[in-house]
Amino acid sequence: MTSSEADTPVPLSEMGSRLRAHRLARGWTLKAVAEASGLAISTVSKVERGQMSPTYDKLLQLSRGLGIDISEMFGSEPDGTVPLRSAVTRRDQAHRVTTPNYDYGYLAATLAGKSMVPAVAWVRARSLKEFGPLLRHAGEEFLFVLSGMVEVHLDDHEAVLLRQGESIYFDAAQGHAFLSVGDGDAEILVVLSGDDR
Repeated sequence: MTSSEADTPVPLSEMGSRLRAHRLARGWTLKAVAEASGLAISTVSKVERGQMSPTYDKLLQLSRGLGIDISEMFGSEPDGTVPLRSAVTRRDQAHRVTTPNYDYGYLAATLAGKSMVPAVAWVRARSLKEFGPLLRHAGEEFLFVLSGMVEVHLDDHEAVLLRQGESIYFDAAQGHAFLSVGDGDAEILVVLSGDDR
């Protein structure tokens, strides 16, 4: 599957309105969400207004700060329904989120209360300078290369080059970055786990 074959990304305005609905359902201010999530008020505000595409670590901070499953950032507004216990994601149904370094296609996004967050991602960044600060978040992470080559950078470790069919599993609290090597964007499967689920 190429990024052009995946479905249309979740519009930033939709994600923002879902975040706002969760915030208002709790009677919280932007400041309260910022304090609970550890993000700047301006970041929360930009996400709510659809002016910023949050990276996975920021999505995780927001969902934890609000006390919701990350899937609720993509699903419908809170309605008190019982979460599904299985979910099939068809080829064109991944919930797409575009960030500066990756295009994520979140899988099983409608399933709440998951112990893992699976996603397909297309890696665009080609250098650490282009990537920016290394990402860090709670839990563990597994990466499997579906196509292309990926250079994995971890705190204080020598970079690891992974080819199609190769994988890495690591503690996501250490800084990490994935870079695409060669022509085109590399496609990867990533599975992330939280430290408290």
